[in-house]
Amino acid sequence: MNQKLSVQSTLRLIKGEKIFGPGIATLLEGIQKSGSLRKSAMKMGVSYSKAWKMVHSCEEHLGFKLLVCQIGGTGGGGAKLTTEAKELLDNFRAFEQEAQDVLQALVDKYFNKYY
Repeated sequence: MNQKLSVQSTLRLIKGEKIFGPGIATLLEGIQKSGSLRKSAMKMGVSYSKAWKMVHSCEEHLGFKLLVCQIGGTGGGGAKLTTEAKELLDNFRAFEQEAQDVLQALVDKYFNKYY
C-alpha cells in the first residue's frame, strides 16, 4: 500500500529563548484534567521540580500566571489553569493544527510526485 507523504514539525514560541511549546502545553493539559501539577508531571515522566521550573519560566517570560494553586489542607492541594493560561493553551493548539494543515498542503504541492 502506498502511503501519502506527510510532514511532522514541532512548533515553539520564542522570545529570545523558548517560552512555550508542546512540553508546557502537555503539562497544562494534564493539570486541566487532573487538577494537579504533580500528577501531570508524573504522567509526563518529569520531576515535580522540573514541572514547576517550566511553569515559572513560562510565567516570567509571558508576564502572567498560568496556575492558581491551593496548598494541602484537609481537602488536599491542587492546581487549576488561569483564564489566561486556558486561552494561551487553546490558541497554541489551534495554531499548531493550522500550521500542520498549511505544512501538509505544502508537502502535497512540492512532493506529490514522490507518492
